[in-house]
Amino acid sequence: MWDAVLSSGIIGKWLGSPRPRGAIVPFEAPQLRMARVCDDERDGLIAILRDFANNGTAYIVPWASLPLMVSMTDHDVALHTAVGECNASTPEQVRSVVRDLALSGALGPEVKARETERAETDRTSLANVELVLILHLLDSCGGDLATLAADPGRWRDVHAKTAAAAAATALGVGRREIYRRIAELAKLLTPVGLASADDAVQSGWLRALHNEIEGFSESSTAVQSVSPDAGPHLAAIAEAAKRTARIAGIVLNMLDYAVLDIGGTIRRWTTERPVLRQAIDRLSLTLDEWPTLMKSVRDALRGPPGEMTVQLQTLRSVLPPASDIDAPDSKPMTDDDEGSPSVSQVLGTRLSAIWLMLSASRRTRQ
Repeated sequence: MWDAVLSSGIIGKWLGSPRPRGAIVPFEAPQLRMARVCDDERDGLIAILRDFANNGTAYIVPWASLPLMVSMTDHDVALHTAVGECNASTPEQVRSVVRDLALSGALGPEVKARETERAETDRTSLANVELVLILHLLDSCGGDLATLAADPGRWRDVHAKTAAAAAATALGVGRREIYRRIAELAKLLTPVGLASADDAVQSGWLRALHNEIEGFSESSTAVQSVSPDAGPHLAAIAEAAKRTARIAGIVLNMLDYAVLDIGGTIRRWTTERPVLRQAIDRLSLTLDEWPTLMKSVRDALRGPPGEMTVQLQTLRSVLPPASDIDAPDSKPMTDDDEGSPSVSQVLGTRLSAIWLMLSASRRTRQ
């Protein structure tokens, strides 16, 4: 499957384009709203300050010197120190630093309480995703889904053993190895989550962010209350968001195809896993700057009309370069392609049906 994916014009350009530098760090200070951390081969950890002087200019300083550039809040000081100590330079690493700081109480009791609740939700979600994937695999190998979902806690009964044995025979993979690979797949998919109809199954933050960027593009395009000078800048930002959302949507569809074809994915797990990891990591890098960028655009639109044009022009100058990958001459995806939009719909319907059966079973046992 991935041979076709990697040879596709759009995705080939996307995966082969220069890797974005570092990750956005969620500082509180307005001067650091677009600050990135990057691990430089020559200088070690550095800070890239985009739009630091409100003119679109980028400054590069050693990470240790960042507190000398701007006054930091207690939140920013704790975050700056933790990022430096952990040498975090990717979106995943920065998110991990923020999560650990929140759980430690360093960012305040309210933040700790919210993060503790979120961590518990994430643990439950991971267990649910793993269970749904197991049932999806056994069903795809001919298992009796209704019987299996009736009591998913009894994996040692005759029905579960028979279904697992049938899957092992069909895939040429041992039962224990199947469970191990399913667990790895579920954990790998955490940032993406599972496609589902009506949000029945937990969605990951990357899928949610893709939907937000797509909605932002549409709402920004529809905005009429901007001056003639500001309009072109807002239109350029909206177009960049549209291109980014399109790339992200294609990648999500391809990831969903790997889940839809779960038998093939588990059978070829040794070769599938690194490519799935690469796609998810690159998707994270591609979308990383957009939450800050979207907030800044909304703030500019709510601000004084006299400042709107300048702010939007500045934000346009710091648009992420990934939005240029979807060139007009790129071959569009069609309904016959493996990553077509219908893939997520089919997968979502199937996984939602499994989840509803599980939910009904749990309510019955209660």
